[in-house]
Amino acid sequence: MTPTSLHLSSKCACCGEWLIAPERPTYVSEEQVSNYWVCPKFRKEFETSTYLTPDVPLTPKVVDAFFPTLLVA
Repeated sequence: MTPTSLHLSSKCACCGEWLIAPERPTYVSEEQVSNYWVCPKFRKEFETSTYLTPDVPLTPKVVDAFFPTLLVA
């Protein structure tokens, strides 16, 4: 796995639509990031986890791939 293969999108198990970003990403540990998703079409809720390996150290570039930038106006 490489940092470029890490992405935030996921498919809804109910309708098969691609979801762009999780409702809430959670940093669990240095090896795990969990994402809480909600399908806008069916309001189906689910969670996914990604486990980093020694091949993908937790660098700022990798963290940015998992946690979207929050803009404050």
